[in-house]
Amino acid sequence: MHLKLVLLLACLGLARAGEQVRYDNYKLYQVQINHLQDSQLLRENEQVLKLDTWREARNLGEFSDIMLPPQYQETFESLLNRHNVSYILRFDNVQRMFDAQRPRQRTSSMEWTQYHTLDEIYAWLDQIEKLYSHLVTPFTIGKSYEGRPIRGIKISYKPGNGAVFIESNIHAREWITSATITYFIKELLVPRNPAVRDIAQGVDWYIIPVLNTDGFVYSHEVDRGWRRSRLPSDPTGKCIGTDLNRNFNYRWMQIGASADPCEQTYAGPYAESDPEISQLTSYINNSIPEGSIKIYISLHSFGQYVLSPWGHTAEEFPEHYPQMMAVAKGFADAVYRHNGTVFKYGSSPTILYEVSGSGKEWAYAVKNIIIPYTIELPDKGKFGFALPPEYIIPVSRELTEGFVGMIQAAREIDVL
Repeated sequence: MHLKLVLLLACLGLARAGEQVRYDNYKLYQVQINHLQDSQLLRENEQVLKLDTWREARNLGEFSDIMLPPQYQETFESLLNRHNVSYILRFDNVQRMFDAQRPRQRTSSMEWTQYHTLDEIYAWLDQIEKLYSHLVTPFTIGKSYEGRPIRGIKISYKPGNGAVFIESNIHAREWITSATITYFIKELLVPRNPAVRDIAQGVDWYIIPVLNTDGFVYSHEVDRGWRRSRLPSDPTGKCIGTDLNRNFNYRWMQIGASADPCEQTYAGPYAESDPEISQLTSYINNSIPEGSIKIYISLHSFGQYVLSPWGHTAEEFPEHYPQMMAVAKGFADAVYRHNGTVFKYGSSPTILYEVSGSGKEWAYAVKNIIIPYTIELPDKGKFGFALPPEYIIPVSRELTEGFVGMIQAAREIDVL
């Protein structure tokens, strides 16, 4: 198939299995947003120039990370220059970044020096379920649109614990999330640090390493840059997939989501339209004792944020916002003490952007889970979604330390 056609199909999510999408000579720009008109300029040209926004500037003076294909780069640069918008070329060939994430020689056994496939992660889950059957209870919330089981585990050392629920890799291309959470699972099962042993034994952990199984497999086998699910909900048949973190049934499609099936933040034709989300909420509603989940975490990358409700407004804050901030501070302070990495924390619109229909909003407003977060893992844009595999272990250790601080802070205010 001709390269330009493959790239077009990639944008629409229609590339066939075996026809791997490549990002040769795609460039990643950091565009400085000094005026509101600068953001408007990018939005107006997003579809025309096939701009893929990896990260959006929150405040004036900050940078938006924008990827785009070769055929639009000259036009894009001329547009920015004409409007006196400053930019930096971060990478001149995104494919090289993606290639660096794939080992020349794969090992199917689970370790944390490479990014693993869904099959490899599931084979490892099979192993730990047998080795640690006294601690691990497997569960499956259902099947994805393409029929893949969506698997998770519960780790519990004793009855009567409060619980933390974590869903990871809801966005397919955020590989660092499933890599770090599987490392954290290992730490919970074989805790070497007394502080980790404490949070392993004193808390029940429900963890789904890969929620968006179809998208995750597609990102490994076809299109490394894929974000959404694989449900073909576009009535025209042009575009595939839903942004699953806009598909929850709370203030669905109110703000920070798109009704255009070809947009990255497409929220689906209706709330819980995708089986991944309808089955996740059903599992929490029907299979976990009411009130036992004290903390809900949706694990993402990138940016180094701990984001709380409300997502739909920066003018109002939820009743339990002080508790949310106290626990988020515990996470951020623990990571900073570990190695100096800085996480910002606050409600989504006050430090990043407005959003509705997300997991943390549903967890708080519908399930009354008073500590719900979206946690955006490192980095802050140097590599973005193409974080090299040598970062997996350092980021995993940061996350582990952060969870220790989070649980300690939650206990101090009697959440756990």
